[in-house]
Amino acid sequence: MVKKILVIGATGAQGSAVVRALAHDKKYEVVIFTRNPSSEHAQELLSLPGVSAFQGNTLNEKDIYAAFRQVDGVYCNLDGFAIGEINETYWGIRTFEIAIETGIKHYVWGSLDYLVKKGGYNSKYRCGHYDAKGRVADFILQNKTKAMKVSVLTSGPYMEMLFDGVFVPKVQEDGTLVYAHPIGKGHVPMVHLEDIGKYARWIFDHPQKSDGLDLEVATEHVDWKNLVDCVQRVTGKKAVFIDLSLQEFFAKSPMPENAPAAWAQTSDAKVTTGQTYWENFSGWWSAWHDDIVTRDYEMLDKILPDRVRSLEEWMRKVKYDGAFRSVLKDLIDRRKAGTR
Repeated sequence: MVKKILVIGATGAQGSAVVRALAHDKKYEVVIFTRNPSSEHAQELLSLPGVSAFQGNTLNEKDIYAAFRQVDGVYCNLDGFAIGEINETYWGIRTFEIAIETGIKHYVWGSLDYLVKKGGYNSKYRCGHYDAKGRVADFILQNKTKAMKVSVLTSGPYMEMLFDGVFVPKVQEDGTLVYAHPIGKGHVPMVHLEDIGKYARWIFDHPQKSDGLDLEVATEHVDWKNLVDCVQRVTGKKAVFIDLSLQEFFAKSPMPENAPAAWAQTSDAKVTTGQTYWENFSGWWSAWHDDIVTRDYEMLDKILPDRVRSLEEWMRKVKYDGAFRSVLKDLIDRRKAGTR
């Protein structure tokens, strides 16, 4: 039985949601793997009951071994923007191997859609920060052993990116919210962050059902006509969609054309090759534009009956108003206010 779970990537937006879902009723002890236990985000998680910290580096085998020997289960979500596609592919596989060696009972890989594979290996859809995770997911499911339960939780773009991320609208002088993106008539399989935490909790709560499963989750496939309609109904503000070409979109990007996809790389990650930011997100937007990703919403309804079911429901829940606000700060504030 898994009683103590290590969360790698705990202080990020997804990891924070997973920690809260695992810790909320004290069924599990949760250990957050962090470089800096004194950071604001780490300290907020450490204020939760049953949560402790392991200080270490995900690119250091000694730290991984030491952390894994203290726990029964692992939720691993590496930061591809910090370590890059090549490092994530290697360390994703190596971390899985160490989990088997150290006797981890249940290993969960936080993944994303393997876009280039789902697109028929057409490089149009190649997206390093997605493909690295999908590549590792394929490997670990194909190489699982009887001694360790293995699950994959494949998520996607957070709905919260509408107030902190690439989906944030531009605000015109008259207050109109402008969603200018290269999406055409395509759809983005958006997911509510808090529900990702609940799905992770379901995986650990149901090891027999989740063993060997790639649980692909989303809230709703959102097209931009639906997006602006929801914004206008919920906020009362005028909203418009401008369909851009990839070239027009990146011409407005604050990131230079040759910026690395691993834009948040750390000094010890040694990211030297890989896609540029523009190349990476060209594949990302192309995948949504061409609708190459699917979800089984009927299955998700059965697994999580209380899940948020639509973009409009999410907007009303979080009181979306089109303004920028920090995802992590919002999660912290809502927890302190007693809302989920």
